[in-house]
Amino acid sequence: MPGEAGAAQSGGRYGEVFDRGYQHYEGRREGRAHAVRALTWYSVRRALGVKKRWTAKIIPIFLYAASFLPVAVIIGIRALVGPVAEGFNYSTLYIALSPLLLIFAAAAAPEMLCDDRRENVLPLYFSRAITRGDYLFAKIAALGILLGSIAILPPLLLFIGNVLLADSPLTYLREQPDEVGRILATGTLLSIFYAAIGLVIASFTARKGVAAAIYIGFITIETAIVQALASAITASWRDFLDLISLADVPDRIINWIFGGATAVGSPPIGTPLQGWLYLLVVAAVAAICGVVMYQRYLAED
Repeated sequence: MPGEAGAAQSGGRYGEVFDRGYQHYEGRREGRAHAVRALTWYSVRRALGVKKRWTAKIIPIFLYAASFLPVAVIIGIRALVGPVAEGFNYSTLYIALSPLLLIFAAAAAPEMLCDDRRENVLPLYFSRAITRGDYLFAKIAALGILLGSIAILPPLLLFIGNVLLADSPLTYLREQPDEVGRILATGTLLSIFYAAIGLVIASFTARKGVAAAIYIGFITIETAIVQALASAITASWRDFLDLISLADVPDRIINWIFGGATAVGSPPIGTPLQGWLYLLVVAAVAAICGVVMYQRYLAED
């Protein structure tokens, strides 16, 4: 055809409409799955402040230090002087980790989403191999990995310490066969809960500071409103208000999975509810946030 002949005669590339001076990619085309993995890893590094100024690393470093150091110190003291801080168990550790997860989600979710919108790179993403669903999956996976590293690894460190410091590690493992499973379940549920809310809020603004402030403010104010409403009514259904007290849902999940004679964290509204109801709350929050985010990104060019 004339167009092909002209391109060949001029030494240009077939299909090249206008040469803007960009270097042509000559490597292997890895495909959609590789693009999703690359975006996930890129989002993790961005949230951790990799290859950014040192100020971007302050929050991640602080949160990881606050998560791991208390566990390491307690294990070290127990190894040197024997059993101490008997009240420091998985339940109390998770109660302490919950606000750290909230802060991490508030800081990392906007870092993963807001810059892409502000810098207008979403059309570039969606013009290539990945779909909007792939994009959101990569962001959810990235934030889940980060939150999971705080929600799962410190309790696993405590578990390893308990095993090594036991008089008979094998006996301890036989007597506590489900501890690892409960740690994984709790860490996964808390990560999903905090990540879903953080990402859906960050999807509606291009300003990271605004997204973080709205996230923390929403959780705090919503819980205060629910608590005030519960104290103002006496109807039997007031107990179910505890299901929508978002700041308290993680505490209920922790107490449900790890049990114990004494509940930790904030007291429930009225009569304590069955733990599986809070599992449904986490599932509902994740589903609603996922649908809202997907619909939000369908509107992106």
